[in-house]
Order: sequence, then C-alpha cells, then structure tokens
Amino acid sequence: MIFKSYEEMLEELECEMRRISDDMLLQMFRLPGAAGEVWTPRVDVYETKNALIVKVCAAGVKPENVEIQLSADDRFLTIKGFRSESNVNRRGLVRYYQLEIYYGPFERIIAIPSEIKIDRDKLSATYEEGFLLISLPKRQEKKTRIVPTTND
Repeated sequence: MIFKSYEEMLEELECEMRRISDDMLLQMFRLPGAAGEVWTPRVDVYETKNALIVKVCAAGVKPENVEIQLSADDRFLTIKGFRSESNVNRRGLVRYYQLEIYYGPFERIIAIPSEIKIDRDKLSATYEEGFLLISLPKRQEKKTRIVPTTND
C-alpha cells in the first residue's frame, strides 16, 4: 500500500480548493439567464521567468471553438469554448455505466496574481496534444532613466 505524505495531501487539498473557488467565481460572473449547463476544464497555472502560463485540459476541443479574453484590468483570464460529441460514438448504445467526460459549452475564469503585471499585447495560445497553452508574458519593468543636464 502506498501512502501519501502530509505535504502531498495538503497540495491536493489546495488544488481542489482552488478549483472550487474558480467554479464559484464562474457562477458569480455568469450572466443571468445563460442557457444550458457549463462545465469547467481542469487547468494548471504556473509562473516562469518571463510569463504566467495557463495549461488547459482541452482534449477533443477544436481550437476554432475556443475564445480567450483578458479583462480590461488584466486581473482575470476567461477561457470559453465548446466540446462536441460525435453521434457516431452513440450508435448501438444501450446504457451508460460511467460518465466523466463533459461535452457542450465550457468556461473557466482564472484570477491573475496581483503581483504579476501582464504585457497584454504579447499574449499567445497554442494547442498541443489535447492541451491549450496560454502564455501571458510579464511586462518588463522600465528602469529609471537619468537625464543629464547641461549648462548653456
């Protein structure tokens, strides 16, 4: 039997609490009267030296069915899209025994850490092996410039 360390259990708990808070954030910002159920894809958010990276589990989602928005204040990244299921997969279906793959519209709102300043003009997204990778480059801090004065 394999046991998890206390640190591993805390890390899992933290990830699940983050997912729950993201889901609650989605519910708070959802427009009233929005039709249908919306599911939330799993994400990893991590920082590199030059960017904040959001990795979205998006297997089966066509890139043209994804919309990415950064709020005007650079504090929230919203990822919306749609995953459709082919009717071919349902031919001959008698009953389901387990349903864990969501289809239909999805939405995920990611809070950007306040200490990270984003260069919104350099955002990029790629789709690789079922993952949507969104790069939010950090804004380069401008260094103080000393202007020399001269006597005329």
